[in-house]
Amino acid sequence: MNTHLRTWLVWTVLCGLLLAALHGCGGGSIAGVGSGGSGTASGTVSGFGSVVVDGVEYSDSNATVQRPGPDGTLANADLQLGQRVQLVLGNSTVAQSITVVSQLVGSVGSVPDSNGWMQVLGQWVRLVDNTSDSTRSSLTILGGYSALGSIRSGDAVEAYGSWVWDNSKAATVLVATRLQKLSLAPTVVQLGGVVYGLSGTQFHLNTATGTLVQASALPSGLANGQVVQVWTRNANTTPVAASRVVVAEVLAQDLDSAQTLTLGGLASQYNASTRTVVVQGTTVQLAANVVVDTAALAAGQFVSLQVQRVGNTLVASAASLRSGSGPNDDQGGISMLSGVTSGIDWSTSSVSFQLRGVNVVAAAAVINNSCRAAALTADVSVQALGRVQASGQAITATQVLCSQTVVSGAVLQREGVVTSVQTTANSLVLRTSQGNVTATWDNQTYFAQSPATLVGVQVEVEGVLDGSTLRLRTVRLEH
Repeated sequence: MNTHLRTWLVWTVLCGLLLAALHGCGGGSIAGVGSGGSGTASGTVSGFGSVVVDGVEYSDSNATVQRPGPDGTLANADLQLGQRVQLVLGNSTVAQSITVVSQLVGSVGSVPDSNGWMQVLGQWVRLVDNTSDSTRSSLTILGGYSALGSIRSGDAVEAYGSWVWDNSKAATVLVATRLQKLSLAPTVVQLGGVVYGLSGTQFHLNTATGTLVQASALPSGLANGQVVQVWTRNANTTPVAASRVVVAEVLAQDLDSAQTLTLGGLASQYNASTRTVVVQGTTVQLAANVVVDTAALAAGQFVSLQVQRVGNTLVASAASLRSGSGPNDDQGGISMLSGVTSGIDWSTSSVSFQLRGVNVVAAAAVINNSCRAAALTADVSVQALGRVQASGQAITATQVLCSQTVVSGAVLQREGVVTSVQTTANSLVLRTSQGNVTATWDNQTYFAQSPATLVGVQVEVEGVLDGSTLRLRTVRLEH
């Protein structure tokens, strides 16, 4: 069991989820490491307690979580399993800010075939629905779908994952870690992928003859092989007229010599002679003393790299594979969830519950007696480990622990109907099965819809318990 997981299981303090923005406006890189911090981490959300990225837990109690829009402005975002994110770090375990980084936002062009292949905005996407996938990628989390067969042509979706070269498609493809169905089609869609054939202010996406993009201005230093986000009002023209282009991963120039990058994703284009590997469009040189299963890199398996800048080169001092054969190799394959909840009947043979917005099912054998000892109406700190066994389904827990001690700073969740909203005081009252709850919000709180419109609406909320006050971080509509 890795150190972060062990620490999590022995009750590290439950941290809040309020993070400050990482972004690029009008071109450049989405990363914004700057000076003063220890560096950055780029990977996939694999759990919540604090925020867990590729199996590593980062404290985020003093940060905001946001995402860039088509015009570069930032909006508060709702972190979800399977999203790709970038963290700016104050030190190796404390996040100063998080940016949610989507790869494609637009309509489904072709539905998944028997191997999970589909297209979004003309780009190839592979959905992983097999726990023994050769890449050891996590199963694709489906938001708004019960199974791959529920996806329909024309659906508006948002896709996250790793861009990798695929010989069968002779193209760079997105191996998806999350596919989210959107309730409304976006007026501005977002393409993405790897730059090919850069010439002037034009380039192709994902192959030398792929989608042609034309922009009035491109990020300074844009180069072939980099991963970009491209916003446009019409993806069906040739060339696509981009309103905004951003480099979507950390570049060497984003780091100074003292900063580090933790980079997770699927390996691509491993070169044995140069000992280089590409992860999410970022080329990394393996240091001479790094020992790693190069056959796994060549096969495109999941890898996590510890990287520093040496001159203008990114050099990995360590590489960890999700091999499944040792005690320190989980790298986010197991989801870790931690939060405070109530109203769960732990005495049944199979318990279904929601924790941190994630559906979990647990057999009696994996539920610790500490859970059964809790009163039904009591607030309980719950921690669960588990995996998704099939896309669109709940996490199957392998261990569930409980504590009746709720510490200040814990992340508490509630469900109920909003009975009143005071926008001038930034407060609302939620009627729950345990009684009325008064909660406050600030400019870092994510709302699924405007607070003023929530009276009479059933919601799910998460907040940080500061003494007796619930400070809201997330307000979702209950489905």
